[in-house]
Amino acid sequence: MKKICNKIIFFALFASITVYFSNVFAQETLRERFKEKIKEIIQEKDKQKTEKSYDTADPEFSLMHDDLIRKYKVHLPAGYDREKSYPVVIYVHGGGGDMRAAYMDNVDKAADKFGFILAIPEGTGEVKLGRLRGTWNGGSWAEGSCCGNADDIGFISKMIDELKIKFNVDAKRIYATGISNGGLMTNRIGCELSEKVAAIAVVAPAAVESACHPSRPMPVMDIQGTADPLNPPDGSEPKGIFAKDSGSPLGMPYKRMTCYQVVDTWKNIDKCSSQETVTYENGKAKCISCNDCADGAEVVLCIVKGMGHTYPGGAQYLPAKIVGPVSNDISFDQIWEFFKKHSLDSK
Repeated sequence: MKKICNKIIFFALFASITVYFSNVFAQETLRERFKEKIKEIIQEKDKQKTEKSYDTADPEFSLMHDDLIRKYKVHLPAGYDREKSYPVVIYVHGGGGDMRAAYMDNVDKAADKFGFILAIPEGTGEVKLGRLRGTWNGGSWAEGSCCGNADDIGFISKMIDELKIKFNVDAKRIYATGISNGGLMTNRIGCELSEKVAAIAVVAPAAVESACHPSRPMPVMDIQGTADPLNPPDGSEPKGIFAKDSGSPLGMPYKRMTCYQVVDTWKNIDKCSSQETVTYENGKAKCISCNDCADGAEVVLCIVKGMGHTYPGGAQYLPAKIVGPVSNDISFDQIWEFFKKHSLDSK
């Protein structure tokens, strides 16, 4: 009788376990089917957009990456011709921003002026007062890290692949630029997507990630204002509401690299000599280039006296007493002059 009871208990347990795991597998299957359905919906929407004319609208696209729906926008230059290939500039917005920042900083107007496709990826974050406060995972360095753990490199890499399919892209002339947290992310793009991106231009980045091992020497332009309260060029702590102990939610908890340390890091990576040349001087802006680097790479540092934590020639997005003033002594024109000298064919 005891043996019969034991058998009954065993089969009951076996049946329970079988039902449990069947439910688990069923749930996993449903999740996978749901993800696939979301992908299909996104792909169908993007296909419909791609088939439209973009003469008067800047299309917005979505893609699924790392279980997140990620967004990016595309501005095509005036008179875009599908039969002609175009360079691409990726604009990476700053921390707390969204895709609108590219338009505030007039990069869409530069795209029309110089004839490139503008791609504007959006970071991840919370939506507050109807606006995304997006940030980027720019990696870690000796004395800090920022921000979050999203696979932003994977997202931007996938975005580049989509751009090549949707538009007539010159794959050898894809560039990236960004400010602040977006500048940090742009440095990471230079480190990890060097097989896809020909050159980068950063404005007031906090650092370069420690694990920076590009597959080829990366041409870099770094622009820094002397009146920047978030990333002071002398390496001092952030000031005002950005100070660590200010009690403000904008207080910066991590240690930054100075712009000189950022540039020296890139010089070491690109195997540059100590030879330097002044390549641009206008008003309070001065750019010094180290162009004796491996494989035709170049590292440029532009110091702009009196400029704050702002994009050159861009928007005064907060009062000057908080972030410092915009400078028009340097603009995207100089960034484009730098970009167009470099391609994946450059030697």
